[in-house]
Amino acid sequence: MDTHLELDLSDNEIRALCALIEKEHTTPDQYPLSTNSLRSACNQKTSRDPVMDLSETDVDEAVKSLRERGFARSQKPTGSRAWKHRHVTTEVLPLSPAELAVITVLGLRGEQTSGELRQRGERLHEFENVDEVDATLAALAQRSSPLVRNVGRDPGQSQDRWAHCLGDSATPASQSTQRAMAAEFGALHESGFFAMPNPWDRGSARMMQELGAQALATTSAGFGRTIGKDDQEVSRDELVAHVADLTAFIAVPLNVDSERLFPEAPGGITRTVELLAEAGAAGVSIEDYNPATSAIDSMSRATEAVAEAVAACARFDIVLTARAENHLYGIDDLDDSIARLIAFRDAGAECLYAPGLTELADIELVVSETASAVNVLAYPHGPSTAELASAGVRRASIGSIAFNAAAKAARAATADFLQ
Repeated sequence: MDTHLELDLSDNEIRALCALIEKEHTTPDQYPLSTNSLRSACNQKTSRDPVMDLSETDVDEAVKSLRERGFARSQKPTGSRAWKHRHVTTEVLPLSPAELAVITVLGLRGEQTSGELRQRGERLHEFENVDEVDATLAALAQRSSPLVRNVGRDPGQSQDRWAHCLGDSATPASQSTQRAMAAEFGALHESGFFAMPNPWDRGSARMMQELGAQALATTSAGFGRTIGKDDQEVSRDELVAHVADLTAFIAVPLNVDSERLFPEAPGGITRTVELLAEAGAAGVSIEDYNPATSAIDSMSRATEAVAEAVAACARFDIVLTARAENHLYGIDDLDDSIARLIAFRDAGAECLYAPGLTELADIELVVSETASAVNVLAYPHGPSTAELASAGVRRASIGSIAFNAAAKAARAATADFLQ
């Protein structure tokens, strides 16, 4: 069965479907349910969030739509005047009993932690421990069309909360996730130092997150090469889809290597920021190198672009990183780079970045002159992360270095095999 299924169930449909699944397990003697019994199940005042007040017509319409979508079936038993309804969810979605239990409890009770899901779902499936719930959530989040989404932590909580992605009621959770992740990402820049590695797909993201990364960042070069393109060749639609895929999968903030923020695409920089926010981005970057002219933009033009990005990012609490690209393109003019970064800071950029610097003294000068949060591209033979932290650097990333190392190893292994 194809697991790539876009779901857009209404709130009424979600409540009716999950109530049918629940009652199949908790009241099997009364299952399938009549419309009246299903209405009572939908409108329960306990174990429901939010509490709903569906009419009989609402329930009938919801069940009819579920039948048309293949999620439910109805029949009138011999000698009975009432139609009886049952779900056939697993005929549409291949779900294990554990997965079905998690989806059902999320559909009935809203956002929850894995501990709450274990406790509240025990009548549907007996989880051995919270680790089993976590594994189930991860499997649901990793589908080609994710069925759950990590929505971050509430203040004072130690566990992440999760929401379903079945339809309408998933939209606010998606928005709250982006805001929560953006706030978490912004807080990381307020003091101290953190390392931010760059995954290129779900597998590398999982590995980096499991190793303890507090935040991750995309790599335009690494991602481009995974889809047969190169740096600066990825389209806006491809980047947005990539970001949405990663944010549905990871539980830490994601910064986006968004190049120039596609000023030539419809809606320009502002629309690009909107799309990346909708995809779950916590941070984005903007560069002053223009591949169309093979040159660095003038300082005034680059600063205007940064100002537009600042205004767009402010609507979503997104952290904007402004990049001075001189040193990646053979322009060894540190004074100009610093002047650009200061102009970008004054335009409102929250983090500054001059990739290509390898001398600790140059990095220290950038930090002191800009008096702002600075990101550094860490090189294998450059300053260590401890030295960068001591220099006052707030954040370090590795760009496509990890991807290139993995690709080199894969190429070597393949060449040995073929020879």
